[in-house]
Amino acid sequence: MLGMNEALHVAVLVGSLRRGSFSRKVAEALVARAPAGMSSEFVEIGALPLYNQDLDEGAPPAAWARFRESLGRASAILFVTPEYNRSIPGCLKNALDVGSRPAEKNVFRGLPAAVASVTPYQLGAFGANHALRQTFVFLDMPALQQPELYVGRVRDVLDEAGAVKDPKTDELFRNFMAAFARFAEANRERPAAPDFEAFMQKRAAPARGTVVEVLHREASGNLAFWTGIEHARVAFDGAETPLGMKLRVTEVFRFENGDFRLVHRHAEAQPETNSDR
Repeated sequence: MLGMNEALHVAVLVGSLRRGSFSRKVAEALVARAPAGMSSEFVEIGALPLYNQDLDEGAPPAAWARFRESLGRASAILFVTPEYNRSIPGCLKNALDVGSRPAEKNVFRGLPAAVASVTPYQLGAFGANHALRQTFVFLDMPALQQPELYVGRVRDVLDEAGAVKDPKTDELFRNFMAAFARFAEANRERPAAPDFEAFMQKRAAPARGTVVEVLHREASGNLAFWTGIEHARVAFDGAETPLGMKLRVTEVFRFENGDFRLVHRHAEAQPETNSDR
């Protein structure tokens, strides 16, 4: 976690892979107008293999690991994207999928974000801007709300070399980056990412005569659950020896204040068999 007195380090993700794309030129113009104390790093997404959960079961692709490490060094993210079919480009969606998985290691979690959308047309890529913002809700990313930045008719804004043509646009870009710096500074404290796998390893360890068999577990954002079998030895009043019990259990947790808190438990007795513990 970055300290509050460290410089802001912004990862820049560009949603267009085309050489000389308008989105990259706008991103470069924005970075050039960042206030003092903000550094930037363009994190490339074009070489990321399509997300496949099977590849995360062992050693993930090297490109995924480098991408996740780059975002792990960031204290904020600037997204600059065109609009494809009223939504975001597939390469950018894939980058979000790669960075957000495994769910308990979501590298986007808690990172302040800002969005600039770019188009040669009139509407400023409004659809892409808000489709991207929608993902931030699940990724648990605080987003800069104002000022918004929709760069329409981009050919009128930048020249062929990517230089900003008029003072009003120059001022708009500077104000946007200044607002983003203030927002990122105010929201830069990143909570520890929940590690549900480690939590379940502790929970499944034998304790007080209880053995847990985890049949399935899943974590997404701040919520997680597991389902499986508990084998317990229970001492009842009047009984000379503890009795064995087998329970089918489902537990739901919420990650709060650095730990998983149990919010729901359902347990149902199961018949014992000769093969049971």
